[in-house]
Amino acid sequence: MPIPKYNELYIPFLTAIEDGNVHTMKEVREKVAEMLSLGEEELSERLPSGNQTFDNRIGWAKTPMETFERVFGTINEQLADDLLTEIMNQSPGFFESLVVDLMKAMNYGDGFVTKLSGDDGIDGIIHEDKLGFNLIYIQAKRWKPEITVGKPEIQKFAGAMMGPPRVEKGLFITTAKFSQKAREFADAQHIILVDGQKLTELMIEYGIGVSAQKTYCIKRIDSDYFSDNII
Repeated sequence: MPIPKYNELYIPFLTAIEDGNVHTMKEVREKVAEMLSLGEEELSERLPSGNQTFDNRIGWAKTPMETFERVFGTINEQLADDLLTEIMNQSPGFFESLVVDLMKAMNYGDGFVTKLSGDDGIDGIIHEDKLGFNLIYIQAKRWKPEITVGKPEIQKFAGAMMGPPRVEKGLFITTAKFSQKAREFADAQHIILVDGQKLTELMIEYGIGVSAQKTYCIKRIDSDYFSDNII
């Protein structure tokens, strides 16, 4: 059979990678060639430039997906910047509520914001179970994104987790960044750190403070439909 045009290879290409695993281009080429029953004669066909026709066309078939992913990434990067700007325009109390909302959206359990003062450094509490046996303490700091949070701040939070009641799990979440020493100390204390970049990624993923503007659905031929309706 003649080698399909590059736009006719979109569906075979997507089918070859639909399992969600990582594939090399060599693996994809071989799988597509097998799906299309291309023999050695077709695969050895060359363009006037000397390049293999099949390799050239499947390379072009790959370009639209790369373009889509690049544009998608650029849009989300801008959205993340806009989210941080919007958060910085809100009150500290709003940020604490946002963090609890995010934890709920991630199915960590029921939660609430603690009092705005006299909370011993605990800004929110998540109940992982209905009776409240398992607790997660939250420290939420709406600090300027260019600020670097150091180890002393994490040590203070670890002290607040000592209770009473003593809590084993803690989340320190901020719009700022963390130093390496802060991260090392947090790892040793089983405290999860979420900086501004990770925060906005999670907000976009779980739909906090964002809404879908337009959805694109990539479709392919339903071969079962056509085979089941053959008379």
